[in-house]
Amino acid sequence: MKQPKNALTWCLLIVCCTLLIFTYLTRNRLCEVRLKDGNREVTASLAYESNGK
Repeated sequence: MKQPKNALTWCLLIVCCTLLIFTYLTRNRLCEVRLKDGNREVTASLAYESNGK
């Protein structure tokens, strides 16, 4: 059974919003991901600057 494109778009939007909300609730920063494995830690963060214009 094939879904219409509109329904597929809505499903994708709902999944993306759910993931963003879950990430926002469980982490203190949305723009940073930390992976810890034993004595190693990998951090990926997004840095941005505002020009104020």
